[in-house]
Amino acid sequence: MFRSSLVLVAVLLLPISLASADIIYEFGQSNYNVSVGGTVDVEIFLSQNDPLGTDPINLSMDGLASAGLRVFFNDTPPTDPAAVLSLADIAPSALFDNMFVDATLDLVPGESAAFADSVDFFSPPIPGPRILLGTLRFTTGDIVGEVTNLRAARFDLSSNNTFAGDLAGTSLDGITGTGFATITTTAAVPEPSSLALLALARLGVLIRRR
Repeated sequence: MFRSSLVLVAVLLLPISLASADIIYEFGQSNYNVSVGGTVDVEIFLSQNDPLGTDPINLSMDGLASAGLRVFFNDTPPTDPAAVLSLADIAPSALFDNMFVDATLDLVPGESAAFADSVDFFSPPIPGPRILLGTLRFTTGDIVGEVTNLRAARFDLSSNNTFAGDLAGTSLDGITGTGFATITTTAAVPEPSSLALLALARLGVLIRRR
């Protein structure tokens, strides 16, 4: 009976431990409101919620030597979603200063944008509980109310690109949780000069009526 109780407790606790990742990809905001045809720079971070948890490394102490990620923007896509339009819209963090190996940039039009980069061999790992990995520039469509779902995950499933700065060079790709955010397309806000012209036009109409 006692043994059965232990097994039951273990089964109940197992999903909790598997579902809670201490290291996650995290967007700068949970939602971005952007006017039609506008652009927004979306920052992506690597965050460690509990350095004393189950992770094999502590980002604040061991730091980050390299990172790779892919942001999907075609999950349940709207009719006219926000998208990364070119490689020029993909910018790894300046903290990755490798002078010998260029950053890897990748764009699958209408689907995802990705990058992988690293610190220089002579530079120390990047420390901190929340490390900026890079920025993606999204351009919205022309339909007000559209919501684009963003999902940040590892660069690809066939290779490891995110490594801690510890002596073992621990790979973090397989233990980093997925990040989520949204971009909502909103109505364009008139420029102040346009508002002033509209006000003058209305004033002119009123004067004429008098």
